[in-house]
Amino acid sequence: MECCKLRSVGLYNGKVCLAEWRDKEGEPSSFQVLAECTELVYVRLRTLEAVASFRFLERALAVMAHYDMPVFAMASSAGSFSVVTGADTSALQNVCKELSVFAEVTVEKEVEVICVQEADDRKGKMSEKSLVTLLKDIPLLMVSSEEGSGSVSLTVRRKDRDKVLNLFFSC
Repeated sequence: MECCKLRSVGLYNGKVCLAEWRDKEGEPSSFQVLAECTELVYVRLRTLEAVASFRFLERALAVMAHYDMPVFAMASSAGSFSVVTGADTSALQNVCKELSVFAEVTVEKEVEVICVQEADDRKGKMSEKSLVTLLKDIPLLMVSSEEGSGSVSLTVRRKDRDKVLNLFFSC
C-alpha cells in the first residue's frame, strides 16, 4: 500500500519538467515538459512597504509577467511572497532589479518542487506534525498546500531531492 503519489518539478535535460516518481529506483517513471528554461530558481520577496500591501503580490507578478517568467509554485503571507520560476540569467537579473525597488529579494538557484499527494485510501492521515517529523533534517525553502486537498508542495535544494523522495518512499 503506497502512502502517497510523488511528483516533482525540476530541471531534466535542460528543460523544466513535471516528473512522476513511482518507486525508489532513482529515475522518474514519466516526464512532461513544462518550459524551456535553463534554470529553476526560488525567489523570496519581503515588502519594503513601498507599495500598498494589497498591491504587493499583484505588482510582483506583473514584473515577472513582463519578462515572461513562468511560475511553477508560489506561496504568500502578509508582507512576503515566494515563487519558484524558470529563468535565464539575464531575465532573472532584470526581474530582481525591478523587484528590489519595492521588495527585499532573495534568490536560491538549483531548486526542485516536490509535490506530495496522499493516496486515496489514506486521505486525511498526512498531518502537519507527521510532515514536520518526517522532514525535520531537510532544509525546506517553501511549503505550500491547500487545506483539505491532501497535497503539499515542498521546495527544496536540488541536492536534497533524493533524500526527500526516499523519506516518502519509506513511509
